[in-house]
Amino acid sequence: MNNNYQQGLLKTTSKKPLKVIICAGQSNMTGDGKVSELPEELKHKQPDTLCYNDKKWLSMEPGKNSSVFGPELSFAREINTKLKEPIGIIKHTAGSTNLAVDWSPRRSESLYQELLAKVNVAKETCNIKIVAMLWMQGERDTRQKKWANAYARNLTNLIKTARQDFGNPEMVFIAGRVNPPNRPLANIVREAQENIKLDKYAWIDCDDLDGAENIHYASNGYIEMGRKFATALIPYLEIK
Repeated sequence: MNNNYQQGLLKTTSKKPLKVIICAGQSNMTGDGKVSELPEELKHKQPDTLCYNDKKWLSMEPGKNSSVFGPELSFAREINTKLKEPIGIIKHTAGSTNLAVDWSPRRSESLYQELLAKVNVAKETCNIKIVAMLWMQGERDTRQKKWANAYARNLTNLIKTARQDFGNPEMVFIAGRVNPPNRPLANIVREAQENIKLDKYAWIDCDDLDGAENIHYASNGYIEMGRKFATALIPYLEIK
């Protein structure tokens, strides 16, 4: 691995930017998988995946700061296997949050603005390029009809704004489609996620994941979710 990427607060001198993927959304991007239930190949540090936190880039290591995990572990492993170069992860999540208000780029104190601030500081610490954004969110917007009906418009605006603000108009955006159980307005949000009319947009089906009948997935569900995100993203990356 190129040591230029592991300099904490220092700017890297590498001419080739670190490819960074943003993982954002609500609790199912935060993850509820149990580290103790990870398969052997995912239990160890991933030195070629750098996670940004508190103005530092550190190797991804399950159980380092939390006993739970999300889709990022298996996602990073799959991407590293294909890309054969280091990648970066910037994760920003909050449970029980909606896109209509909490994540709205139009609000000056939204979670989106927090994410943007985090990305801007990360750019000061390392030569990076935001190549993709993974989005696992939407359940909260099924709570009110006006939020559900506005989801397609709000998600389109989020993608366009993020591409502009993160400095990459070609940034890939992949959404995890929300699950239908016990949410009468879920079909509105699901249809919105399925039918976004933007280039380099894709969605993954989460209905068959372990634990999909519940609010949160089982550990195996998050592992497979990460693999699905990776499978969807790989065709867009420059694989040599």
